[in-house]
Amino acid sequence: MRIIHYHSPSGNFGDDLNQILWRELLPPDCFAPDDTVLLGIGSIFRDDFLSEEATRNKRVFVIGSGAGTGPLPRLWPRANWSVLAVRGPLTARLIGRPETAVTDSAALLATTPRLLPRPTGADEGEVVFLPHYNSVPYSRWPEVCKLANILFVDPHRPPREILQILGRARLVITEAMHGAIVADTLRVPWVPVVCSPSIVSFKWVDWTQSLNLEYRPLVLPPSSGWEILKHFKIRMAERREVRKSLAQLPDQDLIRDFYQRYGDAAAEDLVAKPGLNAPMKAAVMKMTTLFDKFTIPRAAEALTRAARSRAYLSDDRILANRVERLDECVTTLHRALAA
Repeated sequence: MRIIHYHSPSGNFGDDLNQILWRELLPPDCFAPDDTVLLGIGSIFRDDFLSEEATRNKRVFVIGSGAGTGPLPRLWPRANWSVLAVRGPLTARLIGRPETAVTDSAALLATTPRLLPRPTGADEGEVVFLPHYNSVPYSRWPEVCKLANILFVDPHRPPREILQILGRARLVITEAMHGAIVADTLRVPWVPVVCSPSIVSFKWVDWTQSLNLEYRPLVLPPSSGWEILKHFKIRMAERREVRKSLAQLPDQDLIRDFYQRYGDAAAEDLVAKPGLNAPMKAAVMKMTTLFDKFTIPRAAEALTRAARSRAYLSDDRILANRVERLDECVTTLHRALAA
């Protein structure tokens, strides 16, 4: 069985959970069949992950994946695809299967005690900050966190290491959705923030609605001069304000925004355009560092305020229900592979 997931060459916490979670949940013999693919953690219910090439002559199982970052699979709906659960009600509406809305499959960490850290007292842990992996390059978030006396967590680190850090924290400030998902699963309060205009509200709202939560992120200012330039370029390309505003839209408007972005798009249209050549990029970066003496303390103040703001945590009973439903999906997959 092949586990389909996004792989960042430099590592990305949420996606990399696939490498350890499913091996913990399923016995080794489940990975022997070569006619099966599993779509698990990630915003990967999209055409480039469920293409004809990836799914030809394969049994397809989906547990906890979501839409929101690319066009839906052209092949959907295929009768031989077993969509056992998706990340939330927005994805379920997009694919026309409202009954499959459960929650993100990373919540199955609650059933894998060997992967989890030993709990600490509520007042013993640290406040930690986990940005989205795309917000780390050319940022100054490590320096910002040091100034704010908050532990910086690099999302490129191995997932087992990050699990240990999040599980022992007393508060998780996170731009990475799976930082919030894992914190919530481990019963650690979390605060959602936005550092970049490229953050996709659709997937956050999809997941938070699955646990009857709101998504009201705090916007953090850029940590470096380079980020100021980077965010300006994103807004010019998108011709819109920070996507945080989408979080306040009704569901039907989020669905409409999805189709405006991806309804007629092909997967190849989503490939990033070439950027600056190396010498020019180095020169621009050097020039933007002149602003860092202003951006770092400003970002540190905002991060400190975030640590004192309203924190989120789902209801114990709701989370337990979603984990139980996901666990039933894993059992269904196991039986199908053993048949």
